Amino acid sequence: MNKPFTEKEKLLIVLTNIYDQLEELDSVLEASFSDLRTSLNKDEFNKITVPKRRLSVIENEIFELNPIANKEAFDSNRCQASRPLKLEMGF
Repeated sequence: MNKPFTEKEKLLIVLTNIYDQLEELDSVLEASFSDLRTSLNKDEFNKITVPKRRLSVIENEIFELNPIANKEAFDSNRCQASRPLKLEMGF
């Protein structure tokens, strides 16, 4: 009734078990790294947005202190930023 397995069949069974375990490990690792990636993205986003808000508050406070001079500086900076830069190579 129970036919003894040949060496090839035994090896195939062992390799199939290893493959199944690797598939399970792959799905677990994928879920784990996905959560980690999401967490890191949130952290990096917070690292960017918090200073951005602080800068906005500081800019508003400066503008409130001297609105006329700051408006002129703001307008000149905006014009400079919109102009393309021309770079030349020199030797």
